[in-house]
Amino acid sequence: MAQNYTLMARKNLLKPDETPKYYAVARSGRKVTVKEVCKRISERSSYSKGELEGCIGEFLLEIVNVLDEGNIAQMGDLGNFRMSIKTGTPTDTVKEFKTSCIDKGKVLFYPGSDLRKLCKTLDYTLYKNDSSADSDKDPLPDDGDDNQGGSGSGVTPDPSV
Repeated sequence: MAQNYTLMARKNLLKPDETPKYYAVARSGRKVTVKEVCKRISERSSYSKGELEGCIGEFLLEIVNVLDEGNIAQMGDLGNFRMSIKTGTPTDTVKEFKTSCIDKGKVLFYPGSDLRKLCKTLDYTLYKNDSSADSDKDPLPDDGDDNQGGSGSGVTPDPSV
């Protein structure tokens, strides 16, 4: 299936006099919940939905534990999770730097080989808004601000690099 996208005009903030240029923005069909994913898996395997939901919960807890220990969580074909920090106030010297200069931490995700391969082989289709569709079901561009997993930063490294 093709990845839907919309076109969005964006100005270059460094060159405000230039006309906006159009960029493709990924557009999701809908959100699929953990419960639905577990239901799909249970229909084609011997695992129950409850077992799968329990495993996913424990899996996420263990990723948090590994990251809290200062380690990189290598999750095989899924990819790697690691911590990063953002310095809010840089200093001129090492002696001046205090932990209060650190603004926040964030989790970075680097996709595994299957997800990187998916990104390289995607087909793309321009999303056309159907005016007869229910506006509540109209998918929104993926802006990375749904607080549902991911890196939490809304920024994912380009897997083709």
